[in-house]
Amino acid sequence: MKYDVVVLGGGIGGYSAAIKLVHRGYKVALVEENLLGGECTNYGCVPSKALYKIAQSMKGLSKVVKTTPRIDKDKVISWIEAMVLRARNGIEYLLEKYGVKTLFGKGIIKNSHTVRVHLRNGGKVDVEGRNIVVATGTDPLALQGIDVDHEVVLTNRDIFSIEIPDSILIIGGGAIGVEMAYALSSLGVKTYLVEAMKRILPFTDADVSRTIERFLKKENSVEIYKNILVKRIQRIKGRALVELSNGSSIEVDKVLIAIGRRPRASGIGLDTNNVKTDAKGYVVVDENCRTTNPRIYATGDVTGPPLLAHKALIESTILSQYIAYGKSMVKRPEEKDIPTAIFSGLEVAYIGYTEEYLKERGVKYKRVKMPMGYMSAVAIKDGEYSFVKMLLDENNNVLGIHIVAPNASEVIAAFMPIYYKMLSLEKAQYIPYQHLSVSEVVREFAEFLLGEPVHIFLKK
Repeated sequence: MKYDVVVLGGGIGGYSAAIKLVHRGYKVALVEENLLGGECTNYGCVPSKALYKIAQSMKGLSKVVKTTPRIDKDKVISWIEAMVLRARNGIEYLLEKYGVKTLFGKGIIKNSHTVRVHLRNGGKVDVEGRNIVVATGTDPLALQGIDVDHEVVLTNRDIFSIEIPDSILIIGGGAIGVEMAYALSSLGVKTYLVEAMKRILPFTDADVSRTIERFLKKENSVEIYKNILVKRIQRIKGRALVELSNGSSIEVDKVLIAIGRRPRASGIGLDTNNVKTDAKGYVVVDENCRTTNPRIYATGDVTGPPLLAHKALIESTILSQYIAYGKSMVKRPEEKDIPTAIFSGLEVAYIGYTEEYLKERGVKYKRVKMPMGYMSAVAIKDGEYSFVKMLLDENNNVLGIHIVAPNASEVIAAFMPIYYKMLSLEKAQYIPYQHLSVSEVVREFAEFLLGEPVHIFLKK
């Protein structure tokens, strides 16, 4: 079977690369070992945000009725599964309509222009292409000494296919752990969050971490254990008894391990085809997403942090342009230039550097922080602790933007033109951002920074 390009992986990086290449006149084959849509569609973005929608609705209603409303847990899971199936079917439809040949099986790179596919239904087939794109993603990182049985002890790939439990202990206070802690506790699940480091969301600034911890504790009654390790998990009558390093034990219905990801880069022929990986196993790529083998490209999570779907989409556009034209309109973005959002009720979103990063490197900066709780759109959405923080250098160039607020995942998009120097703060104060919305904080912040706020009193 001969094609112009063979894509390994049908997640967002892989299927978007395939479609972009078709747009540029290429004949493409795509090899997927499991499910089209990959992690994002089947186990990550889509099901987690579907659950988030339900959680926010329940949380909002509970504020009025002063109790957690009863829900049909089976119907919640069924609806989430329906949203996942809808997204996956949409991807299958697009690949078919664009003429991408999809093969289900494990693809192994035989040489720089051939992929051997071990078909799911048996047999093998060699697929040839002038170029190969690796988009195999990541797998959940295992916790040493803890067995995952997918019934009591779970990964993110299990949590959306089981009945919503009455209690859960989440190991890992990163993005996935915090998001699941908020969502499940909003549905009335007794939730424990255990983090090995000194604070949750350890990759964010301390004020961001403190604010989210306070919110989860006060608004959702999440019990948070920091600087604590899980020593042992015993399964007792279909439940889990979790022993912690502080000497305490907690009995719960389920345990969710959410301590990170590892690349799916081994066993697919990279090592025998001069494709370099880094110390953590991620595929090394250049600014055009080329690997150390000029005929092989890589995109998405397998290329390393940040492990975000929108990063994969941009990388796939870049590599498709480079394959087609020998150059791309833009270069692969740096990690700091890709916005990150955490869907934690009181959401977190940021782009650029953190204060801790700048301090460690001795970079001079100034910090402008504005509370947002006074804004009606924020108050209505339980954003009492909200703030926006901007880090500026000596010439007022933006080094970082950090938002903790309802809808921060959307609001960060309104700030990005400022970060990318496409819009000045001076001009932002004249833009009629929609009222009543959280995004009008862009104008509010510009006025605040320039010393002319309307809704905040500043002493002269």
